[in-house]
Amino acid sequence: MSNSRAYPILHTSDIGGALHAVGHLLSVADLRNTEVQLWARTGRHSGLPRYLEAYGHWLDGGGEDRMWVDAAREQETGPQDPADPLVDVTVEVYGLGLIEDRLVETIGSDQAHVDWCHNGWPAVCCLDLGRQVKHAHVQLVFNASDIWATEPADRHTVFVHVGGREGEAERAEWLARQAGLAVVGPSQHGF
Repeated sequence: MSNSRAYPILHTSDIGGALHAVGHLLSVADLRNTEVQLWARTGRHSGLPRYLEAYGHWLDGGGEDRMWVDAAREQETGPQDPADPLVDVTVEVYGLGLIEDRLVETIGSDQAHVDWCHNGWPAVCCLDLGRQVKHAHVQLVFNASDIWATEPADRHTVFVHVGGREGEAERAEWLARQAGLAVVGPSQHGF
């Protein structure tokens, strides 16, 4: 079993610019069997209604697309406001455009991440890299600096996930260039 390496390629306060970069990366990817997952931590009263309005039709749904809400554990999040306890919201869908349409207004200032898990990155012949399938992800982290969205920040970060083998750092740099960007920091241990 192995994990991906997540390379940051954009730090920005412009969500539109971040989504534009994600679009460029997805245009390079093999999008068959794409799964999109949204995770956010929000207040039960101040934030959860936004998620329920946008994605609640998938709550306890019987299909592949689904949403669920879990109470955040106090030991993970620190003290909570008893009037507005924290909850974790997860939405998983198969296919593009289902989550993205309402994403910006739904997340607001919540710490969150959206992961696009797709069928693979293409071969990069000029780098002598074959097609990469196992760790092919694009990730946008909102209002946080790490891939798990646990370290608050006043910006958003786009990550490309690739394998951890030799040459994959070069693949991350190549992918960043496809979006007109560059790797902007050290990689993080992915999933």
